[in-house]
Amino acid sequence: MEVVAIPAIAAHPAVTRVELAGSRSRGEHAELSDWDFAVTTTDFGAVARDMPALVAPLEPLGEQWEPLGHFPVYQVLLRGPVKLEYLFLDERQEPAPPVAVSAETLGAIDTHFWDWIWWLATKASIGRDDLVAEHLPQVHAHLLRPLGVEAVPPDIDTAIHAYVAHRDALGVTVPRALEDEVRGAIRRLGLTA
Repeated sequence: MEVVAIPAIAAHPAVTRVELAGSRSRGEHAELSDWDFAVTTTDFGAVARDMPALVAPLEPLGEQWEPLGHFPVYQVLLRGPVKLEYLFLDERQEPAPPVAVSAETLGAIDTHFWDWIWWLATKASIGRDDLVAEHLPQVHAHLLRPLGVEAVPPDIDTAIHAYVAHRDALGVTVPRALEDEVRGAIRRLGLTA
């Protein structure tokens, strides 16, 4: 993955360094772990603006700026699903409040949901139920409650079914390729979906 993920970003004239980071750089990763890349720039604004074009050759199913972190992270989900995270550790950001649900924001909400639920599934697959339990209330607060889901889901499968039912009730169509990829992988992991 490094041979395609690093050059995609390193080609930008304002990028001075891209290197493997996180659990994979330490040799502590699981099979489904994210691919994290630390990115150093001379002009974060220019790189941030160009990220969609830079990752386009990777043919992402979904991509977003992570709205909740303390530094900018550009998240990309590829077929597999394989999750890439480009970490801009030298920058700072304030976590964003939950997005107001509308026809214009539902696509971003959908990408965020499937990105987050896949991350939770990868953690569940290695027995990190503590992380799943910690994050499901956050998924509820930021994505499910704004859609009208009243209770925090007890597990990933319940979160998926509640999300899809409330999303579809809005009558707004969003692309399903990312959802199909994530749900298929979750079924293969035996976590239902």
